[in-house]
Amino acid sequence: MPTITQSKQAGIEQNYQHTPIGFDCGAGLTKLCFFCGRIQKRLRQPSKLLELKSPLLEELKSPEGGQFTYHSGNRSDLIGRQFLTGELAAWKEPTTHIKLSDDPTLKAEYVLHMVLGALASVEYRPKWNLFLVASTHSRALFSDKLKALTNGTHTVTFGGADMPASTVNITVGSVVPEGAGAYTYAKRLNALDSSSRVIGFDLGTSTVIPQVFGPGGKLIYHQPLETGGVIDLLEAIATDTQLLEQLGTGKSANLELIRKGLESGDFSYGTRRFNTRALYAKHIKLWLAARLRLAFKATKEWRDEAGSLIAWGGGSELPGVSQMLNTQGVISLPQGGWANALGLQIIATALKARRE
Repeated sequence: MPTITQSKQAGIEQNYQHTPIGFDCGAGLTKLCFFCGRIQKRLRQPSKLLELKSPLLEELKSPEGGQFTYHSGNRSDLIGRQFLTGELAAWKEPTTHIKLSDDPTLKAEYVLHMVLGALASVEYRPKWNLFLVASTHSRALFSDKLKALTNGTHTVTFGGADMPASTVNITVGSVVPEGAGAYTYAKRLNALDSSSRVIGFDLGTSTVIPQVFGPGGKLIYHQPLETGGVIDLLEAIATDTQLLEQLGTGKSANLELIRKGLESGDFSYGTRRFNTRALYAKHIKLWLAARLRLAFKATKEWRDEAGSLIAWGGGSELPGVSQMLNTQGVISLPQGGWANALGLQIIATALKARRE
């Protein structure tokens, strides 16, 4: 274990005690936001998990995933078990890893795993003290379970077996309704009228969720559409005959390579010498129009009294989507993919201050 002087250790604990954390456990991606000193940290990983039953041939590393071994703490059922999260889980077992999108109850069960996996991707600390605010689609059903499985002290090692141990103390300050973080973030940006009803559209990786907030931000309506989120767009591009002909493999294209090309804005496809720009232009309008039609239909009874229509989620940040939404009177929040997590961080900071 590396030597840490007493003064340095004291400095670490003073600077990082009771850090307010916003944790957005989405069906497609989990996002964790907190301040490290004055630096805003944003940790993202696919909502995927794998328990290792045998040692890795070599240690895997990614900024969007982590590895940890649980040694002791409040979760005695995890002692001696080792897990991969995010990209690492998908790399190791592409088809048999756990996807949180498979079952809504998995989010509450695996919040701790996803938080620890995210922490594994950043610089080592001997001790973490976290004050966490998370969101869930059904607070009444999952809040108590989430707190019971996440609260407490957890001693783990991040990465390989030769790494030093780290103690992670977690206090779940609150579990708020899904979308509360995005509403809070939008309010901070003055992007909505909090004195009136607000209609929001969460364009996520796996789901599209219309939501309605009453004056003051109380959630009135929340119901995912039956159609999927950005994943449906990626699959439409991946199975387009033009792309299949270019690849010449007879198989669908790689969804992750398509996603990374869209997010970078250069529409690249791995190291291939072609891009997906034309295919994206072909599919994006149909994808968005179909979801907006259903979302507007679901929220039509509140439309006339709504003071603001806003959108967030990774889908709102796709190229050209903000402009298309604007033509329908919908405002895309800046950094929409992070809106909910950043808002949860704001809630955590305020709640922690009130309790001190």
